[in-house]
Amino acid sequence: MIQVKNLQIGTGRPKVCAPLTGVTQEKILSEARLAREAGADLVEWRVDFYQEILQLEKVLETLVLLRHELQGLPLLFTFRTLAEGGKQDLSIREYHDLYETVVTEQLVDMVDIELFQIESLGRGMIERIKDHQIPIIISNHEFKETPSDPVLLYRLNMMEHFGASIGKLAMMPQTEQDVFRLLELTKRASAFVSIPLITVSMGEMGKLSRVAGCLTGSAVTFGAISKASASAPGQLPVKELQQIIKSLA
Repeated sequence: MIQVKNLQIGTGRPKVCAPLTGVTQEKILSEARLAREAGADLVEWRVDFYQEILQLEKVLETLVLLRHELQGLPLLFTFRTLAEGGKQDLSIREYHDLYETVVTEQLVDMVDIELFQIESLGRGMIERIKDHQIPIIISNHEFKETPSDPVLLYRLNMMEHFGASIGKLAMMPQTEQDVFRLLELTKRASAFVSIPLITVSMGEMGKLSRVAGCLTGSAVTFGAISKASASAPGQLPVKELQQIIKSLA
């Protein structure tokens, strides 16, 4: 279980996270207000959508305003690369400086770092984030397939090995069996790793996985504020997710 502000992740019902995908500060703050009003448990700023990402002063300014708008809701900070479904890329130096800055200023409550970025960033980066007592989601996204169970379990083990507070797998199913396989793997993953997990089968076929955390143990699900703001295929609206999860819990 991970404590983030007043939110406990990894115990009780799955928590609903609303991604913010606005390209301007004004749009991001508007989405934050809508996410809060819709009943999200936490919010993810997908900063790769932000058009002024390379201006660190603007990123910090937006974070200050965003935290005010969220009124205490936990904030997850994520830069998603093109290879894993993001909207733009940064050099390793830019990626490093972005995370180093927001962590040092302590303007975020959690960060997401992609598993395949860690070797380039170095283990020291993970340790510095932990020194600031900021939980880390280490994530992996596949938009073409759902790899075999041994591959997925190996990646989860690597996430724990690198110091993840939470491990995340978001996979694209090719068949319904891929969806059921990821659900089953999530249920039995506690025999292999001790950290809370987030698992998602993306797309229309995988929608079941977004409401199944009560059964599988997936700790967080991601819901869209609107169709236009969805950060990945298959996301359900925040309000709808909350209603379904509360009826299942």
